[in-house]
Amino acid sequence: MTDWGMVLSIGLIQNMFVATIMASVVCGVIGTYVVVKRIVFVSGGIAHTTFGGVGFAYYLQSVFLVSWFTPMLGAILFAVGAALIIGSPRISRIVREDSTIGVLWVVGMALGVLFISLTDHNVVVVRSYESILFGNVLLVSSQNLQIMAVMGVVILSLVAYLYRDLQILTFDETQARISGINVTLMNMLLYVLVALTCVFVMNIVGIVLVIALLTLPAAIASMFSNDLKGIMVLATACALVLSLLGLVLSIEFSIPPGASIVLTLAAFFMLSLGIRSYYDRGAVVSKVEGE
Repeated sequence: MTDWGMVLSIGLIQNMFVATIMASVVCGVIGTYVVVKRIVFVSGGIAHTTFGGVGFAYYLQSVFLVSWFTPMLGAILFAVGAALIIGSPRISRIVREDSTIGVLWVVGMALGVLFISLTDHNVVVVRSYESILFGNVLLVSSQNLQIMAVMGVVILSLVAYLYRDLQILTFDETQARISGINVTLMNMLLYVLVALTCVFVMNIVGIVLVIALLTLPAAIASMFSNDLKGIMVLATACALVLSLLGLVLSIEFSIPPGASIVLTLAAFFMLSLGIRSYYDRGAVVSKVEGE
């Protein structure tokens, strides 16, 4: 039986829970736009591109001894760059968006492998591929928490300030244009917010599983609400409760926290799907019997 009093007194464990709470709130908000606007593939492409930034940061640290250029900063650089490329109207006129995402996806992963292979491991301690790709929330340092806190405030502040425009854009781009909204600029800004969120949760569940924390809570919430604000609230609540439950299970059964969080979310998604299907079927039967 786990001694939770002792476990929760450990600094790394405390950092793990704080980081997960912050990531859940941000993912609940931004994930709502990702799901409702149907840009899951965009978030996946951006998330995988960050691997190149992580490798680039390690390479610079080992060759030029720039210790301040952390893997998180490298990931932000590559993620935001990918977001701007995907949202660029000039590029979209030449190449389809899904093709651009595919190219960035594989190039980002390949660059990450290349830079890490060129890094002098005697100079820089490089995290394992497994840790980078699938996450290790136990490695979240106090410095990481500070950066995440700043990023979280920036992301949520921008969403609050631009909520009305983003709401119109998410549901109807034509209406957004009629309303005088710069759709191109707003789309690029939304992609940048997704990029920052991908970096935000990278340490929690890893690059490969980022898409799960971004989409599963919002997908669950969208089954029970059609209102954007309602979906955000439900998605945030789901992300918080289920992510913390996943952490508890990971500690209790000594399993990787990232995988535990994702599987907990997935299990609740399947349960929600079953509940919604049951009630929808009941509503149809009641309507038929009423006729």
